[in-house]
Amino acid sequence: MNEADAEGLPDHAVWVNMSARVGSTTDNELGGWYGYRASKAAVNSVTKTFDLWVKMRSGEKAVALAYHPGTVRTGLSKEFWANGKVKEEKLFEPERAVGYMWDVVRKLGVEGRGRCWDWRGVEILP
Repeated sequence: MNEADAEGLPDHAVWVNMSARVGSTTDNELGGWYGYRASKAAVNSVTKTFDLWVKMRSGEKAVALAYHPGTVRTGLSKEFWANGKVKEEKLFEPERAVGYMWDVVRKLGVEGRGRCWDWRGVEILP
């Protein structure tokens, strides 16, 4: 890889686990979705634990973080966007969602390690 190919890449390895805002017990105002909420809370916990291991092994050369992409137009979210439950400006095509993720990953640096972030780069509390 030459310098032009590396432009914009973080200077450390990044492991990104896909999470969701519903994995936050702090931000849970609606309840429901027990299994999905629990699974995403577990993703966030595993991310923190894995990041501690990565930090011990690699220092500042690698990080792990969890990421909530927002509502992406996929089969998983179809019941929400198909009936208008999600505002159009908050419904992202997959390519746009990947662009947001890339922007967040590049901006966070090692200071963002072990935590969950949303598509705007705002931390989602546990």
